[in-house]
Amino acid sequence: MKKIAAILLLTLFVFNTIGYRLFISFVQDKADAAFVGKLDKGNYNDEDLITVKIPINLPYQNNWKEFERVDGEIKLNGQVYKYVKRKVYNDTMILLCIQHETKTKLEQKANDYFGKMNDLPGNDNKKADAFKQLLSDYDTVADAHSFSVTGKTPDFNLHNEAALLLNFIPLHGQPPDSFS
Repeated sequence: MKKIAAILLLTLFVFNTIGYRLFISFVQDKADAAFVGKLDKGNYNDEDLITVKIPINLPYQNNWKEFERVDGEIKLNGQVYKYVKRKVYNDTMILLCIQHETKTKLEQKANDYFGKMNDLPGNDNKKADAFKQLLSDYDTVADAHSFSVTGKTPDFNLHNEAALLLNFIPLHGQPPDSFS
């Protein structure tokens, strides 16, 4: 009975560490394949395409008369866009992209899951943030208050701090005797 429980717990641990990433990767690959198949067949609306212009500096570059189909993706502001067509005109590459909503949602859900599992900043765990603030070693509010009470502004100048070191550490003189 203990062996079965140990095997089940080990399987659960391995799934949480490696298996979920593999599962998310598998689902994203399937969604990509379905979306690219849809793009290859031309099952998209031209009004949904956005234009991305990238300057290029290639000598003897010829202008292209028509767009050509291309595969690839770009991530802008947390959204995933798939390349549909490209064209080179003068010194600019023009990419026509369409938003890949399914992959964007999968990436957001995966990031939320891994953030919650690893207690990373950015997840919506307000209780953990409040607990961390209670146990914090450095209090920025108290530090700012101490400067405002004295009325002095903090002066962080390397030259002044170096001069302070001269007051405490003699530059010339005998080293201290060793303690035995």
